[in-house]
Parts: sequence; structure tokens; C-alpha cells
Amino acid sequence: MMNELLQDFQTRLVENVPALKEVDEDWGQLDFYTDRPPVKFPCALIDIQDGEFSDDGMMQQRGTLTVVVKLFMFRLGNTSDRAPQSQKDDNKNGWIIYNDVNKALHGQKFLQNGYATPIRQRMQRIRRNDGIYQREITYTIGFTDNSCVPVRQTARPTPILTVSAK
Repeated sequence: MMNELLQDFQTRLVENVPALKEVDEDWGQLDFYTDRPPVKFPCALIDIQDGEFSDDGMMQQRGTLTVVVKLFMFRLGNTSDRAPQSQKDDNKNGWIIYNDVNKALHGQKFLQNGYATPIRQRMQRIRRNDGIYQREITYTIGFTDNSCVPVRQTARPTPILTVSAK
């Protein structure tokens, strides 16, 4: 169920934000690398960071998931007012990608049945010391989880055997 959610996010971003050179699940690719980052920039890494659940009875639950889309850009250009316009324009691409990602996800119906549409809750900048620009967008998603509801077997009627008299 959660793996399908991550795949739905990946597919949606790949199809709707062509500027992203890589879209993947966040498993720490940019947390502890040594020489070269193991991704292509700009990229989006997706993580289900939190979930809260309530019981609806009979093993059904309602939940709210927190999904974070981490955007990473490698910014080397100058953005000062005296920088060449081409450099300033290149550095504004990060905001264009941010807007495109949010348009592709916020309030859009692309998730499997049982999930509500993602709603943006937060955006924040994460400061790094490696020259990589990181911005995170946090979405919440309501859903109903029926995965633990027992499947009832319906009884099949027993066929009536008729005996013919000879």
C-alpha cells in the first residue's frame, strides 16, 4: 500500500515536471555521500515521514500520512543584482520547479482508491554545507486502510444429489 503511494508520487512527478532529472524514494542518497552525489540535479526525493491512525472498528483504520518531497538543485551561479541576467534566470529555475511540483501534487487526484488528494502543509529551506540547495514541501494525505479487514468467505451451497430409482 505505501509502496504504491510512493510510486504514484514518482510517476506523477516524472510525467508533469520534466525539468526534474531524477525522481526517487528518499533513502538517504544525499545525506552521507563522499565524493560525488549519487543523483542528477535537479532532483526530487520522496519520503513518507509520518502517519497517524485511528480505529474505525472491525480492523479498518483511517489515517493521515505526511509525505515530504525534497527538491535538490546544484546552484553555482550568482544571484546578486549585478550578476548577468542569464545567471539570475538560471537560479530562478529552482522556484519554477518548486511551483511545477506543487501544481502537479497539491489537490490533484492521482492516487489509488482510498487516498484523498495531497494537500500542501509546509515548505521550508534546509541549509546544507555542500553547495546543494534543498527545499522541502510537506503534504498531508488522508486515507482509509482496509488491509487488515478479514476477508469473509461466503459459503457455497452444497449441491443436492438426487438418487434415481431403478
